[in-house]
Amino acid sequence: MKLKHYSLLFCVAGLLVVNACRKDHGGEEQIVQPELKKPDLTVKITSSVAGFVTDEADNPVPFVIVIAGDKQVKTDEFGYFKVTGAAFPKSAGSVKVERSGHFDSYKTFIPQENKEVFVRIKLLSKKEVGTVDAAAGGTVNTTEGGKIVLPANGVVIAGSGVAYTGQVHVNARWINPAEEGTVQSQSPGDNRGTDSEGYLKALRSYGAMAVELRAANGQLLQIASGKTASLTIPVPTALSAQAPATISLWSFNDTTGLWKQEGTATKTGNTYVGTVSHFSFWEGAEGGHLVNVKAKITDASAHPLANVPVSITFAGMPQNAGYSKFGYTDADGNISGAVFANSSLVLDILTTCATSAYSHAFTTAAADVDLGTLTGNLGQSVVTISGSVTNCNSQPVTNGYVQTYDHGFYNRINISNGNFSFTGLACTNTVVNVVAVDNGSYQQNTPQAVTLVPGANNLGALSACGINTMGFITCTVDGVATTLTEPADTLAAYFITAGQTTATQIATLSGKPNEEQKMAFLFDGPSEIAGTHTVSDVFSTVFPGGRAYWHVPIAVDITEYGKIGGFISGSFSSYMLDISNNGVHMVNCSFRVRRYN
Repeated sequence: MKLKHYSLLFCVAGLLVVNACRKDHGGEEQIVQPELKKPDLTVKITSSVAGFVTDEADNPVPFVIVIAGDKQVKTDEFGYFKVTGAAFPKSAGSVKVERSGHFDSYKTFIPQENKEVFVRIKLLSKKEVGTVDAAAGGTVNTTEGGKIVLPANGVVIAGSGVAYTGQVHVNARWINPAEEGTVQSQSPGDNRGTDSEGYLKALRSYGAMAVELRAANGQLLQIASGKTASLTIPVPTALSAQAPATISLWSFNDTTGLWKQEGTATKTGNTYVGTVSHFSFWEGAEGGHLVNVKAKITDASAHPLANVPVSITFAGMPQNAGYSKFGYTDADGNISGAVFANSSLVLDILTTCATSAYSHAFTTAAADVDLGTLTGNLGQSVVTISGSVTNCNSQPVTNGYVQTYDHGFYNRINISNGNFSFTGLACTNTVVNVVAVDNGSYQQNTPQAVTLVPGANNLGALSACGINTMGFITCTVDGVATTLTEPADTLAAYFITAGQTTATQIATLSGKPNEEQKMAFLFDGPSEIAGTHTVSDVFSTVFPGGRAYWHVPIAVDITEYGKIGGFISGSFSSYMLDISNNGVHMVNCSFRVRRYN
């Protein structure tokens, strides 16, 4: 597993520089920098990656597209994905996550042959900040002080390059490097970039913007060839005094998984202003020499700590000052990645509530650093979850898993010959739900709430039996039945929020909620009381317009409303109108789907 990388600053005034100096003929010490290298993205190795995808509220996101190397999968109802045996560039492997209504998310890592990386990816929702007439050009502003100025007659349809006329819908989000947890969860890549000469650099960010242009019909737009736009990126107050007067601009290259230096920006007040020739993710950042660091994280008994968050910051600077690198250990407790050369740093092993359980100070010079095995006094933070799992025939489960979730402690624990064990870090007295699943018989237990305590948490003998894990949706439209069943189709129930409305959505595998769905509908929520709810729209390809509605709420009889990891069952029946032609249809639906949040 490789450490996912985020902003670490290189040598600046006030930082102690050690072990990298030599004296010139005049007796003055000079810093020895590591050799500059260009990434070779043609050499590929076979590796694997697994992890969880969440939204900005840390809820798992099911059924989103995950592209890793040369393979593509979708997250399950817990937001979990796993890609095995994929081909990645040796210098920079990457994972891309796509979800409608969100900016594409990217995480970059340095893969190792036949090893598995663990990642957690937080999606960044799009926010329309304004519209601009393509012919006239114009300006839109973000609430944080960002600004996008489009040139007149300077927008084209992405891909084709055909000139676009009409309203340009501008989506933009500011990424604040001084906000604790923001950079590591929302900024793409691993904060490595290639400078104007193609050499790898570590980046210290002073602010980033995600910008996307869309036509009225949803088509992706771009700046026309030969034209430029003005981009203003806010600098957080905590970093403004340190921000240089002029800084390099870097755009994220979604093909390489690395940032690319493209031009400069000038500091104006608490912002950086520069010109760009295209839109994606942009940041104002300083680039510095880098070296690789690695370590192995274990508990006091030398057991490796898997999926544990680790951050690296500069000594004497807070973690929320915009300088931290962040990642997760692999199954063997290993971390590895690039940090700034010639610097005094601190590695913190973190709990799930982002508090430091152990700190280890170290320095870098011009050579790579191996910190060896780090144990430290992790005190009350280490928890071990273990137990056994049998199937409905009281035989050990040989193909299954134990899923833990809630309060940031999302983990997938494989069952081996009927037993499972996982050692990690958690906040004191964290309450998690636990589900034991038997993939062989499609059975699971009722979700079990467990309060984790420091040390051993023996859950005893669990029985993956009693609840069928296979959901279904059956809808009969004008006497013609359409039945969707798992595992052929993947189904889930999850809460969504639109404005002031909170509802439960029942959806099939799509990755685009309410678009191109085999079947999806909303009913009011999030009440967990079985009884009567209402629904007004059904999204399905069986309707010519892809959607049918009724002018008054339709009663939905909820007969089962399980805890997270359990199931929601119910049915409804009504006449409905097709959205495209107002054709009348008689619709009868029944369903049973897993609840993921």
